[in-house]
Amino acid sequence: MKYVITILIFFVSHHLLSQSNDVKLLSYTFEQVEQLQKKKQKPVVVFIHTSWCKFCFAMKENTFTNPQVIRLLNENFYFISLDAEFKEPIQYMGHEFKYKKTSASSGIHKLAETLATTAKGISYPTTVILSSGNTIDEQIDSYLSVNQMVGGLKRYLQENK
Repeated sequence: MKYVITILIFFVSHHLLSQSNDVKLLSYTFEQVEQLQKKKQKPVVVFIHTSWCKFCFAMKENTFTNPQVIRLLNENFYFISLDAEFKEPIQYMGHEFKYKKTSASSGIHKLAETLATTAKGISYPTTVILSSGNTIDEQIDSYLSVNQMVGGLKRYLQENK
C-alpha cells in the first residue's frame, strides 16, 4: 500500500509540475491590438517571419517557447506573429496593408515590408518593438536567442518606464 501511495504522489506531482510549465504565449492580430490599445496601452512586439526561414523556425521553437520570454511578453507587451508572405489584407491604424507580388511565385505583405525594412533591406527574422503610440522603437533583423530576447525586452522596459 505504501508503494502505491508513493507512486501515486509521484505521478500527481509530476502532472502538476508539467502543467505549470505549460505557459502559452498570447498572440494577437493587428486588428485585435488596435482594440486592446484603447483599453490598456502597451508596447507591441511584432515577430516578422516566413515559412521557409530556418532561423525564424528556430526562434519559434526555442525563443518563443521559453517560459521567461513568454512571461515577459504576456505581462508587458502585445505580441503579434506576422508571416511576411501573408496574403490577406490587414487593417491597422486607419490604413489597409495588402500583399504585393514581387515575382510570379513570391511576394511580401506591405505591413511586413513597412515594419521590417532597415538600411540593409529586409531580412528574416525581424523582431520589431512598437511603442504604445505605434512608432518603431526597435528593429532587430536577426535570430534572437532566449538570453538576447530576455535581455532586450528587460532593457526596453527599463528605458521606457
